[in-house]
Amino acid sequence: MSWITQKTGIIDHHRDTDFGTQPVRTKHWMIVYMFQKTNPTFYAEVKDLIAKGKLSGKLGIIYGEEPIRLPDGKFQTPRANGKTKQIEIHETFLSYLWCCTYSLYVTFLETIDYPQCNFHAGYEVFPISEENILIAQEMFDYARHLIVDFTVWDKDKMPNPERLLAEKRIYIEQTNCFYTEAVKFILCHEFTHLERHLDQINEKTTTSNYLEFESEADNTAIDKMKEGMSYMPIPLAQSHRLAIEIGAIIGVLSMLFFRATTEGVRHPNTEDRLTNVIERLDLIDNDAAWAIACVGLKFWDSQFGHNFEWQENPNSYKEEYYAIIKQIKAREK
Repeated sequence: MSWITQKTGIIDHHRDTDFGTQPVRTKHWMIVYMFQKTNPTFYAEVKDLIAKGKLSGKLGIIYGEEPIRLPDGKFQTPRANGKTKQIEIHETFLSYLWCCTYSLYVTFLETIDYPQCNFHAGYEVFPISEENILIAQEMFDYARHLIVDFTVWDKDKMPNPERLLAEKRIYIEQTNCFYTEAVKFILCHEFTHLERHLDQINEKTTTSNYLEFESEADNTAIDKMKEGMSYMPIPLAQSHRLAIEIGAIIGVLSMLFFRATTEGVRHPNTEDRLTNVIERLDLIDNDAAWAIACVGLKFWDSQFGHNFEWQENPNSYKEEYYAIIKQIKAREK
């Protein structure tokens, strides 16, 4: 455990007990633990569902150094397997999610949060690093590349949760916090399908039924995570709430970067899912999560060349968010 206080040099978190082949493997045990600790009563719910035969006692992490998109055009995204009763999630998707989380969070800090802090302080409290901004973009580029083609994550050159310099640990360790909450949201969503929906699906199930199931899974996931929040006026509780908020939002944003359109068939439109999750979180008007959502939408805008109209320095990222959503809706007509 000497890495906890290590100030310089390489920290290597890989252990022989890790399973998987990609650097995100060092977080597999943690996501299982965090999922079980979603809220004070959630582990009892998990055990009850296992006892009823509706949930496997093992998380189905699928290994293989392959892209997320299959040759038939389908995506290896998280799913609830009705036959095995497992929640299945591919390791490449987890790598993709970690990289998305890093790029969104660091871009938020370096282009929004730090400049605002410096402006209000009247001096440079936090130096802005163009190098960090560039690395965040490179991480996003790597993440979206994993959708269509698998390439090895270079642990010696790119930020990652397995092998890192102690001098540059802070962004990686903060990313780990938001990443585990993003995975938790996804797992709680799939847990709800196993708990409530899969045994209702048959040849008579309609598209509207599937849409209802997806909306309920999102809502239930958020509600279960909110039950794990503490509202005590202490920094630790405040940080935990922020991690849950940002993690849940990134969990939905991660589904945005697969295609240029947000329209779904058996899923609500991605922007509708995003707005629903944000509104169900009951964010305060100046919550950092609004800005994170805007960063994600801006990445998607640049990725597919939508050319939305953005304010250079918006007074409110909540207002900016709804303005962009309005533009997305206008183009769907």
